[in-house]
Amino acid sequence: MYLQLTGTNVRLLGSMHLFPASSRRTPPWIGEAYDWAEALVFESDPPSILPFLTGGVQGGADQLQAFLPAEAWARLQAAWPIEGPLAPLAGLRPWAALIVAPTLFQQVVEGVEPRMLRSALAETKPFRYLESAQEVAAALETIPLEVAGAALALLMADLAEPQRTLERMHAAWLEGDLAAVQQIADESPMFNLPGIRHAILDARNRAWATRLTELLARPERTLVVVGALHLSGPGNLLECLARPVEPVLADT
Repeated sequence: MYLQLTGTNVRLLGSMHLFPASSRRTPPWIGEAYDWAEALVFESDPPSILPFLTGGVQGGADQLQAFLPAEAWARLQAAWPIEGPLAPLAGLRPWAALIVAPTLFQQVVEGVEPRMLRSALAETKPFRYLESAQEVAAALETIPLEVAGAALALLMADLAEPQRTLERMHAAWLEGDLAAVQQIADESPMFNLPGIRHAILDARNRAWATRLTELLARPERTLVVVGALHLSGPGNLLECLARPVEPVLADT
């Protein structure tokens, strides 16, 4: 989960964006990675994505109704918040409904990136992002309606799955077991449908690899923080970079 790109001052850290509320601790290697870095690179700025959750060429999330059983659609509507930036359901883009829906059934606390970003702001440690909010939205817009509907139907059939998957993945992540993280993702409705994996992981990995290549000659120690799933499975970021890596040992 914590890797050195051989012959460069760039390291990659596989993160968890959210932790289960029952397991709030940050493993020591996260702090060590932060302390090593003179500059940070994150995926994207989550607050900047909020304006892109509504509208779009596909129309509203109510288009998904045709791809869900009536009972599943009713469950989704009943669970959706009636106030706040995510309301109403019909006003969101279909991909936004898909991404948000699992979080309605999870008990979580903030993960790696918000903690690091808070420290970076306090210490004026420089940071940047791999992609813009517009690019994130464009990638997720490619998820077909029928695929999003199928994933949501599976979710509505097992409302305990998001929390169960998060807890299993977090436990594997704490052990540094990328293969287990990938296996757990493969069993989840969010990632076992090809159209979703392509939009969330594969296409973005390829774009990131091009941008990261431009950083490899920089002299400052640079830590690139991405979700652990971007470092596992076919088409992962390491494959796209096509450069040798080596694990960073704790306390080094």
